[in-house]
Amino acid sequence: MDKFSKGIELKFNSRFPEWKKFGQPTDYEGVTIFEAKIPCPNGGEENLLVVDTFNEEVTVSFDAYHAHFDDFGNSDAYDDALEFILQITSEEWAVVSYWLDEQWNGSSLVKVSDLPDSNSEYPAANRLKIKSWCGNFDKEITFKISG
Repeated sequence: MDKFSKGIELKFNSRFPEWKKFGQPTDYEGVTIFEAKIPCPNGGEENLLVVDTFNEEVTVSFDAYHAHFDDFGNSDAYDDALEFILQITSEEWAVVSYWLDEQWNGSSLVKVSDLPDSNSEYPAANRLKIKSWCGNFDKEITFKISG
């Protein structure tokens, strides 16, 4: 692993020692990166928080949403990624994704106090899926598309 990936691995394992067992060096596109796949408390193999260090940035993925963090400008990739991880695992935020049948239309991270109950953000979508870390806000809503 390169210096960036090793540094992120050390910081990650220090901050989340209980998740150390989920992280490991992984080969990706001919490069060895740090990758951690943390299962949600509510179970299911597809319910993972994934952190990786490909291309000298930290990518954090949860459900149908992901974000990239790098050391550009005054930003610190790890600190920004850590804040994002803590938002997701706080159960104060959830991923909202919009779908047209099985086709993903878009997604965002939303405070649970502001969760949508319509497809007004993506009127072409006929399904809205909400996924939270512990599952307390998980639901799927189906809409009819008029037209």
